[in-house]
Amino acid sequence: MNGTISIFFIPILFFLILSILLINKSVKIDLAEIRYPEIDGLRGYLAFFVFLHHAYIWQVFLKTTDWKDPESNLFNQFGETSVIFFFIITAFLFTSKLLHNKTGEIDWLNYLRSRFLRLFPMYFFSIIIIFILAAFLTQFTLRVSFIEILKSTLSWLFFNVSKKHSNLNGLEDTFILNAGITWTLPYEWAFYFLLPLIALWFKIKINLKAVLSFTLAAAIIMILNKSSLRHFVPFAGGIIVALLMNTKKIPAILKQKKYTILALLLLSISIYFFNGGRKPIQIIISSIVFLIIASGNSFFGALSSSFSRKFGQITYSLYLLHGIFLFIIFHFIIGLEKARTLTEIEFWTIITLSIMPLIFICQLCFKYIELPLMNRIKK
Repeated sequence: MNGTISIFFIPILFFLILSILLINKSVKIDLAEIRYPEIDGLRGYLAFFVFLHHAYIWQVFLKTTDWKDPESNLFNQFGETSVIFFFIITAFLFTSKLLHNKTGEIDWLNYLRSRFLRLFPMYFFSIIIIFILAAFLTQFTLRVSFIEILKSTLSWLFFNVSKKHSNLNGLEDTFILNAGITWTLPYEWAFYFLLPLIALWFKIKINLKAVLSFTLAAAIIMILNKSSLRHFVPFAGGIIVALLMNTKKIPAILKQKKYTILALLLLSISIYFFNGGRKPIQIIISSIVFLIIASGNSFFGALSSSFSRKFGQITYSLYLLHGIFLFIIFHFIIGLEKARTLTEIEFWTIITLSIMPLIFICQLCFKYIELPLMNRIKK
């Protein structure tokens, strides 16, 4: 890892802590009672690591015009391993709901509606920004046929499930506007639609029509997205963790503080020996680490603290907006030509100073876009 980058870890950590403390005082949000506070605390850091991952990619992109994964093991795993954890978390939480289902029945339409209300409004807000940016960058002139505009618009509206039509109005590499983070969303939605099929395994009473229609929807998403089956492996890891957690004995053991050391050791081994986070051995490592956290191991109280949990609440907004935020900084505020001449110290100083406004924007989005609909879902 580059020494110039490493000296910014302390300033970045300092600005992150300061930002969260100050913003939580100015934009107050109460903590919700949840079953797994440690997971909530983990999610915010995962989204922030993805931000650092894309910041590194931007630094290389400005110098080479080549958008590629970081050569640094740490910074590449900030992105890939964090996404692996997100997939594991999704599978774990929804499988746990199936395992703890007491009625034996699930209202699948209501489940689908709640997922839509939880995920689409904030996503819609983010793509509206992308549409405006794309229109500005193409001088508000129609560069392709209306049909092509319609296809690309629908692709983005449906979580960019069709990569073939991802360029808006002929704008090459439109994905750079949000750092391409939407690639994970079709996999999340495919899993949501596969849940009735998984429910059959747990002998939950389910309408055959729901199984067939939901499974068909999952298949369509996977075909349109040209999904790679290897990206579904972390979901299997989350399901296994949920089954192990249901035994009660394992969580009681792994909750002990000594297993925090084991988790940190496993993560260190993964970062030292691997550049990415998608190999089977790394997914196994991530699943074991997550099992330790889900068992109630808070990493010496860090993950279950109100500080981490409040940060965790803005995860979705932070995940969706950080790529757009980086694009606006380097394309509009600094300007691409000037940004290309930045030294490493100047670049990472800008990234460090950008943390507070980014967190502030995400906190506002959570409070005024995500939270009202979350409360509506609960009602």
